Amino acid sequence: MRENAHIIQEDKGVKIVPVFPALVSLLSSFDEAYGPYPFLLYADPEKDVFKGFGHRNMNKVKLLSKAAVGVITGQVKHLLPKNPEKKKVVKTSMQKSDIYIQGGTWLFDNNQQLKWKHVDKSPEKHADVSEILRAIDQMF
Repeated sequence: MRENAHIIQEDKGVKIVPVFPALVSLLSSFDEAYGPYPFLLYADPEKDVFKGFGHRNMNKVKLLSKAAVGVITGQVKHLLPKNPEKKKVVKTSMQKSDIYIQGGTWLFDNNQQLKWKHVDKSPEKHADVSEILRAIDQMF
């Protein structure tokens, strides 16, 4: 999303509001290690937004199995980043935040009416940016 933020925010006039199921302190560490981002990051430690929008936790065994298969098949090159700062953030996330909850993409109009959504069924099934851009074009 970061790579296409200028198209979405400037060209399309749509505000990006990423929400993470994590504590503010963890989100700050993530932003320092992986940032900068061309938008603000928001924390939802109680997962109220996620629950309210119907997001679900993936079965822990299934998620860990997907990770193992990814490493074995080479689809996942490094389960943990080599950069020490990023590695620390990932390890802390695995211990302290909800890495099992699935994300999604939601588009609202200026009247805060839901116009389009994509709820991820698994970590690799995010909405594609081209799909999001088509949905935005259909909104306006």
